[in-house]
Amino acid sequence: MIRSLMLMVLGSGVTLACAADQPTPGPTPRVFTAAQARAGKIAYESSCGLCHQFNLRGRTGAPGELPDVNSLPENMIKTIDQNGEQVPPLVGPRFMAHWGAKSAKDYKARVENAMGAFPPKNLGRETSLQLTAYFLQMNGARPGKSPLSADTAVTLFEATGQTAK
Repeated sequence: MIRSLMLMVLGSGVTLACAADQPTPGPTPRVFTAAQARAGKIAYESSCGLCHQFNLRGRTGAPGELPDVNSLPENMIKTIDQNGEQVPPLVGPRFMAHWGAKSAKDYKARVENAMGAFPPKNLGRETSLQLTAYFLQMNGARPGKSPLSADTAVTLFEATGQTAK
């Protein structure tokens, strides 16, 4: 009986020692400001949201997707048609599976590239950063005091506190 008790205590100690070796996750970095995300939402609704939908879920060609494709400008309709009525989501598991391990810097570059074909109203030098901040927020990231910059290297997983699935 004493031997069983000693083995149990020893086993508990080994378990605790192994647990202590595991890295403790730090706080989720806050890499954008609330003002950036608000400005990004306005920019999104003036352009990107027309194709990706205002809920950021993208398009699958299903009936009832809003805004109605036929109400969009001709260049957007053409792009949607050329892609088989598919427009990728900007939130959710599918988005994070594709972009989560990439840096905010890399994603900002993708946003900037997409803006070239469909520029939001009142486009400025900071618009791609603002849109990126909005997309981060809509994927669960929280704003902080430091603004997102063109050099922000944190991954989308890190910024949102999510992990690969």
